Amino acid sequence: MRILVVDDDPCLLELLSARFRAAGIHCDTAECLSETSEMLRRHRYDGILLDVHLGTEDGLDALPVILRESPATRVFVMTAQGSIEVAVDAMEKGATSFLVKTGDPGVLVEGIRNRIGGNEKSAGLADAGQPSGLKASDFGLIGESKSLQRVLDYVDILRDVDSRVLITGESGTGKEVVAKALHTTSRREGKRFEAINCGAIPENLLESELFGHKRGAFTDAKSDHKGFFETCSDGTLFLDEIGEMPLQLQVKLLRVLQESRVTPVGSNQSIKVNTRVIAATNRSLEEEVRKGRFREDLFYRLSVLKIHLPPLRERRSDIPLLVNYFLGLFNARFGKTVSAPAQDVMSRLSARAWPGNIRELQNCVERGVVLSRDQKLHLEHMLDDQAGSDAVLAASALGTPTLFADYLAMPLSEAKENFEKYYLRELLKLSRGNISEAARICGRYRADIYRLMVKYEMTRECLREELGT
Repeated sequence: MRILVVDDDPCLLELLSARFRAAGIHCDTAECLSETSEMLRRHRYDGILLDVHLGTEDGLDALPVILRESPATRVFVMTAQGSIEVAVDAMEKGATSFLVKTGDPGVLVEGIRNRIGGNEKSAGLADAGQPSGLKASDFGLIGESKSLQRVLDYVDILRDVDSRVLITGESGTGKEVVAKALHTTSRREGKRFEAINCGAIPENLLESELFGHKRGAFTDAKSDHKGFFETCSDGTLFLDEIGEMPLQLQVKLLRVLQESRVTPVGSNQSIKVNTRVIAATNRSLEEEVRKGRFREDLFYRLSVLKIHLPPLRERRSDIPLLVNYFLGLFNARFGKTVSAPAQDVMSRLSARAWPGNIRELQNCVERGVVLSRDQKLHLEHMLDDQAGSDAVLAASALGTPTLFADYLAMPLSEAKENFEKYYLRELLKLSRGNISEAARICGRYRADIYRLMVKYEMTRECLREELGT
């Protein structure tokens, strides 16, 4: 077996070369793309380990050239600061797999040897162009939309990667479900998974729950208590609503992520842990960093890889599937036989914006089942704001983003953000994705449009999918 490692770090090249040779694999190295081309002209390689960032050069730009010059070679893209978008981009350009650099080069060596040696099934990463093979229902995810399948593809890509993941999305979109899917498809399957809501626990208790405490550390500390970082060692800890964590605790969390050691409250002895952290937020952490409410260094520690969950209003084709799934669930729970909703009821449910997303839809179906006396679902039972809202629902079917009553239930800042996001999406649809035209229509600069797209994580690819172009 012959491998070519392309990286601009000579120390890493020397280390990897030694590790490959110790594993009985011939290894050549290159520090730039011109050296890579020269090596490809001189030798045939079974695999190439290609860094994304090569000084001022972009490794992904070289992928088409490499595959053209050596079409039988498998290319494994690696980066220290990966993202799902980079992984997907690499695999769309022909890469075999996407690997994240770790502190142990042996992990990279073993991963390459397994894949090229034919043990790709155990390696767990999907080959380029191949569907993930994962089913949404395996993880409690209901739907068949392209946006949901994209999430599943990301889960599949990450199944062999132990890096930290940040899951973003509005409340009720299923972030914890995706976190569990990441855990159950990983090498940590069978180990402990715990979820903790950072915004639901007072600061003094949150510190104890995360890091543990010693007996006598505070008034109610009657005995030693292990924190989640210690009990989930070798497993996964899901930190939901990470944006709600107080700044003082953010400092302590950062230290744990850097050192992989926790110090219980009231102790001066640290404990080694091997806990994978998956975090989630319904806020824009970039915005929280700018406002000084979230530490920038912690943000980058947590967001090595990102997965964004679309709101339910962006996957309306999944609403009938979700309604029928919840209907079966609550019929069984309450011993009822409520039938599937009539077409007009389903159409109006599909037209609704669902600001509470899947969680709100689930609650509405449960309410409809409980209150039904004729074994049918009725809107007036399901939607507690239904009275007098027929006209508004009709407007919703024409494209209105949400019921006005839904806005009134939000804080003003959240209502403004929701409207701004909806306005931007409709503006881009109107301009068919032309940023200059969008800026002209709304009387702003192109830079303002790009800034809003970044703020709301709205990519041109997602827009093209919505437009069907």
